[in-house]
Amino acid sequence: MAASPISRLTPGTLVGDLIESFPFLVEELGHFNPHYRALQDPQMRQMMAKVATLEMAAMRGGVTVDAMMQFIAGAVQRHTGRTLIVDSTLGQTVSPERLEAFRKIMAKLHAGGSLEEAQRDFANLVRLSLPGEIAEMEQHLIREGFSVNDIKKMCDVHLQVVNPSLQKVDIAVPSGHPVHTFVSENRLLELTVSHLRAILAATNNAPSPTSHPEAWRELTTYLDKLGEIDKHYLRKEHQLFSYLERYGFTGPSTVMWATHDDIRALLKAVREACAKHDADFVAANILPLLGAVSSMIQKEESILLPTAMKLLSEEDWIAIKKSEHEIGYMQAFIPGTEWKHSHVGSSQSESLPDGRLQMNVGELTLEQVNLILTNLPVELSYVDENDTVRYYSNQPHKIFARTPDAIGRKVQNCHPPKSVHLVNQILTEFRRGTRDVAEFWIPFGEMFVHIRYFAIRDKDGTYRGSLEVVQDVAKIKTLEGQRRLLEEETTS
Repeated sequence: MAASPISRLTPGTLVGDLIESFPFLVEELGHFNPHYRALQDPQMRQMMAKVATLEMAAMRGGVTVDAMMQFIAGAVQRHTGRTLIVDSTLGQTVSPERLEAFRKIMAKLHAGGSLEEAQRDFANLVRLSLPGEIAEMEQHLIREGFSVNDIKKMCDVHLQVVNPSLQKVDIAVPSGHPVHTFVSENRLLELTVSHLRAILAATNNAPSPTSHPEAWRELTTYLDKLGEIDKHYLRKEHQLFSYLERYGFTGPSTVMWATHDDIRALLKAVREACAKHDADFVAANILPLLGAVSSMIQKEESILLPTAMKLLSEEDWIAIKKSEHEIGYMQAFIPGTEWKHSHVGSSQSESLPDGRLQMNVGELTLEQVNLILTNLPVELSYVDENDTVRYYSNQPHKIFARTPDAIGRKVQNCHPPKSVHLVNQILTEFRRGTRDVAEFWIPFGEMFVHIRYFAIRDKDGTYRGSLEVVQDVAKIKTLEGQRRLLEEETTS
């Protein structure tokens, strides 16, 4: 008789039952903790999986059973779209009654209800709230079928309700910890926002390059400083969100990324208007911009970062720390060194062969393969047939931000929410065999970037993933005439 489908995770759930229902967990658990790679051995799996509970497995792996259950729930959701109920030993963050009350307030507000009434009801509801409750509410709304755009629109109003009641959480971590870095950069952002507000106040919220030339120059300078916010957001999107997704925390981070893009677009428009001396546009849009930046800081420190501190393991934070520098920090910030932690082991296999790899033509060592791929004049990234990022060529100077945290992540979660439907459309056409290439080109600072996606198929024509190729073709576009190899003698 077939076992009933698993719909709930408890500390007593058998590992063997989980693997039988979700075979992909054999590989996923190995990514979660190297200790569980033993499950990839069929004999070891036969001996252990049928008797070991999640609680026993967590103890052997040196992790909490709550972290393990959250990771498994996240993996199941990514692979199957199913949502498993997790019976946390820590207790549910928000009670079902409060969750339902929250849902009704937001639904009523979304339907055009009174902001004053919603604000009063919400203030009463969150007076005793924990930091993660609003994030959990967003997560539930996503799971109930609300679109990201609907959630984001709701959250734009919801932040007006939250601001008077929601307090930043005092997060005590030593300097050098990624959370300390995020919080410290927020203090720099608040200082920049404060300077901009002071400039506006001094000009009666109507700065002008002709009436207030000095104030206009200061306004331009501090808007440029505010542009450093992009590095802060990129580290959230490509590092922090990546790890939160592994624990099933996807809804709030997706909504937040969409809001990042709104802030970026508005900041770009205001800076361009400033350069063109368009005082009317600046006056009409700079206060909404500063309000959006401040609201995002509040949401980070009252919801996102406390939730991340609860879910992510020490090893997760160390891995984030190791690759922070690949994106970088806001210009005025240098991370401290108080945080002491054990080193994460090398991500390479412990027993790489010294011999050569048999290629389809010729032979290469693994070192030679890496040297070739990282010295190509293009950036490569490979996504497998399951839409999972498996590789990117780690050139020293990248056109687009990439960190090792992307490996193992669904490619859809590596793109802004507004473009995910287009990514899915291209991948669907690749799978169906109706398309082999998709290409785009964009000006990017002084570069002109050519982006191409190629469907990868094996000798039988089976879809095996996609390859992204990114190249700056600005100099190539200027080439004219011809230049032959023999001409090298006359120019060397």
